[in-house]
Amino acid sequence: MKNNESDSIKKEEKRVIISSTGDLQEYDEHISAMGSAKISGGKTNKSIRISGDGTINGDLICDGLTSSGSLKGSGNLTVHGDVSSSGSFIIAGFLSGDQSADFSGSTQIGNLIKIQGSLIAAGSFKAGHFVRGEQEIKLSGSSEINGNLSSEKNISIDGSTHIEGNVVAEDILFGSQNKIKKQHYRVHGSILAKNNVNIIRTHVDGDIKGKDITLGRGTEILGTVYYVENVDIDKKAKLANEPIQISLDEL
Repeated sequence: MKNNESDSIKKEEKRVIISSTGDLQEYDEHISAMGSAKISGGKTNKSIRISGDGTINGDLICDGLTSSGSLKGSGNLTVHGDVSSSGSFIIAGFLSGDQSADFSGSTQIGNLIKIQGSLIAAGSFKAGHFVRGEQEIKLSGSSEINGNLSSEKNISIDGSTHIEGNVVAEDILFGSQNKIKKQHYRVHGSILAKNNVNIIRTHVDGDIKGKDITLGRGTEILGTVYYVENVDIDKKAKLANEPIQISLDEL
């Protein structure tokens, strides 16, 4: 038992080793690598900046991560700071961030995503488990989430989206009523908002709950719509059941 505990401590204290075919610089607060970089699993109290092709072997813990180009990791990624990527960003395990995450390009996370700040993704975004952005979630482009999507604040999505679980937030917006777009949104679970729900061209297998609910054209709800104050239904929306008004306590 003592040997196992000792081995666990050694793994937690393992320092990150970075090698690069290009320029590699280490500063007081961050490490910068250009070209083709290889990052060992382990922990560093600095942020990492990769410009070019990066590979992470194993689990990585760092104080921030910025990638421009291509980054691929075989394990879990824990970031005590911001995460930013422009290009290809692939992590086989989970992604946990203490602050915000901003992705543009192609992003794929094999397991759950938990971001304490805002989560913004433009382009292709895929998650193998649930996704949570405490402060805000904004997705544009093509999104595929194999679990629940949740936030303590707002969720806004503008792009083709497929969500296997529930969508839970304070306010929820799918698409734009003022734009003529062909994106479609599919939610296999329910949409649950503390305040307002405003969706268009959305197929929902489950229920919808909110104070004020707006169902735009092309929307189809197989469950039941529960509203507290108002419900606005476009003539081209389809509902399997009549909307039911509920009290605020039932929301």
